[in-house]
Amino acid sequence: MSRLRQHVAAIAAAVSIGSMSFSAGAVEVFRVSDYDGGSQIWFEAEAFDERLPEGAQFFPISGEGNAAKAPDDTFGEVVTRAGGAGGRLSYTFDISRAGGNGGTWYFFGRVINPSNQSDYMLVESHPDDDDIPDEPPFPGGDGVKPFDNADDRIFEQDTPAWAWAILAHNEGHTKQLEDGENTMHIFHRQGNNTRVMDVFVWVDDVAYLPTDDDYISAEEKTSGLAVDSGAKLTTAWGRLKRRQSRLR
Repeated sequence: MSRLRQHVAAIAAAVSIGSMSFSAGAVEVFRVSDYDGGSQIWFEAEAFDERLPEGAQFFPISGEGNAAKAPDDTFGEVVTRAGGAGGRLSYTFDISRAGGNGGTWYFFGRVINPSNQSDYMLVESHPDDDDIPDEPPFPGGDGVKPFDNADDRIFEQDTPAWAWAILAHNEGHTKQLEDGENTMHIFHRQGNNTRVMDVFVWVDDVAYLPTDDDYISAEEKTSGLAVDSGAKLTTAWGRLKRRQSRLR
């Protein structure tokens, strides 16, 4: 049986006994690794738990609405942007699944960003991120409260081709995570659809720099929650097919 069909068979079996759910509670499929003696947890940009407002108004997935299709050299779909400032993406992930502990972690995204279009990121466990907007309309723009460019801005860098950004660990790319589950929220700060996001990774080693090969070789895991609808099973099947095609 192919690796893809093994994944789907496992999902289908879990659905039949009601033991798995791809609910809005956590990133469904992720990868973990321990390169250079550290801990890394990886997940794709389209694997968000929640997108507010719902739909493609601010953060469309490739091919959704008027968004362009994903480039051939992506690992699945990509998330881009549309409209003005506003919108939020949320991701819940468990660093213990990567063998990690609470402390200072560093965030990278595999992005294309040729015109330096940045966003904000707040993390619920980070001491300075205690004021997190929880419903639309979300604030946006340069330095608008509660965001602080020096602590929350991400992807403030020209990245004309795929790269893991940013290497300097500055601004919102360094956060305090707590043991176990953490939730990050990305807010639309500015920009246009030239900035696309493919894969994210959190790492606990300041010297470690991610690579595409490291992502490919990392161990794939699932959240282990119960699938509660046929529609979500179809979504999981589609993601697995795209991932299998990319990793051949």
